[in-house]
Amino acid sequence: MSGPTRGMPWHFPRALPSATLMLLRQSRAGLEVLLLRRITRAAFGGAWVFPGGVLDEQDGDVQLHRRCLGLDDSRASRMLGLPRNGLDYWVAAIRETFEETGVLAAVNGCGQGPRGTLADRRALLEGRIRFAELCRRRNWRLPVRRLHYVSHWITPSAAPRRFSTRFFLAESSPGIRVHADGREILQARWFEPGQALERKIPLAHPTRHCLRILSEMGSVSRAKKWAASMARKPVPVTRPEVRRIDGELMSCLPTGEVLGPFRMKDYPAP
Repeated sequence: MSGPTRGMPWHFPRALPSATLMLLRQSRAGLEVLLLRRITRAAFGGAWVFPGGVLDEQDGDVQLHRRCLGLDDSRASRMLGLPRNGLDYWVAAIRETFEETGVLAAVNGCGQGPRGTLADRRALLEGRIRFAELCRRRNWRLPVRRLHYVSHWITPSAAPRRFSTRFFLAESSPGIRVHADGREILQARWFEPGQALERKIPLAHPTRHCLRILSEMGSVSRAKKWAASMARKPVPVTRPEVRRIDGELMSCLPTGEVLGPFRMKDYPAP
């Protein structure tokens, strides 16, 4: 059985626009991806996910958009199939990754990666400065063209809290250090995609699905080629459905592929 079932809400909340970033690096072992373990009271509490979060009003700041390199809002919106504000998603992916991990996908006026950003991240997390103002003060530019748009997932309508999440892929700078924020993120770690799947660590369903794709790549260069190819065609929307299978609610793709158990606690209402 698919769709709302007994005990599920009939009021379907609006899916919150969100962005997440699959950050990759090449190691001696091969391709690695950054995963974060979320706090238990958050959506997908205790699970490992990619960096990201809900869009914020500041992601649409015009001055911030002017600091984006290689992509403007008009083209970004067309890529996402939106009338406007598409560039907000690229900005949100960069901002959320910076807030959660301390990794900043930005360059300074000389085209070099910024240094000493943890104090700046703390100021941002504590609300003492907005991201646009921080970028202006530090003369940071956001190389958004390096972020490849590869996937779009919308939470099942039965969930009490829903997300419309755009997935991006980018390569990390070599030698980058990751620092979990200690607020929403408990741990941050680089995994080989296959290793993360084999260890059976708790994973959000979209994360697991993306890891399966990445596990077939073998290298960052191959993953980037795949990601670049996605830009040449409309990215399909993945809309999991909730079905009752053998008495248990399961999240499934429209193709019938079972993603895993559907649990209301993974989508806590705000």
